[in-house]
Amino acid sequence: MEAIANVIGLDFEYFPAVSRDDFGILEKYNFDIAPNHKTCYVSHYRVFESIVSNGYSSALVLEDDIDLEINISSIMIDIYRILPADWEMLYLGHCTWEGNGELVGNASDFKLLKSTAPACTHAYAVSLLGAKKLIRELVRPSRPVDLEISNKIESGIITSYSLEPSVIVQWKSKDNPSDVSPGSMQWSYPLKNSTLHFLGYKEI
Repeated sequence: MEAIANVIGLDFEYFPAVSRDDFGILEKYNFDIAPNHKTCYVSHYRVFESIVSNGYSSALVLEDDIDLEINISSIMIDIYRILPADWEMLYLGHCTWEGNGELVGNASDFKLLKSTAPACTHAYAVSLLGAKKLIRELVRPSRPVDLEISNKIESGIITSYSLEPSVIVQWKSKDNPSDVSPGSMQWSYPLKNSTLHFLGYKEI
């Protein structure tokens, strides 16, 4: 993440993830789902709480196993020009095909579409209003956080848009396993200009 930040010129704020050993934190959230899913949920929920408590107008939330287009800054400048003012979430990366959503516009060879059922939480932006809604709506989840959020989007509770193809993907390598789904090496859309490939990393 530091290498990515340095080469692209981004300033990351690191937010500690919650682990299964953080009993004091986990016991504050009274619901029962698989331990790995609960830690992921609580980690994202606490980010939403931080966005609201700090009064951020919006925030880009990234998990620590990502790769992204090396020219992402210029891509996002073009995307924000066509992003509707009512957006509450914006998926820069997802694990599902979002191409069937209503087309908003094209920018930098990427399509901006109304989200249909985005999955995964490795790369999304959320507005202050979106964060407030997520805090209110995700009180007692029964499924992983990405599926709970997707359900709120499908229900029309959260106004969300997705980029197709993704400009940020999950980095798959055997020495960097997922904490949520250990051993998972599912396919992801290849980037046009991978930052980690530019830095000399090889995907396995």
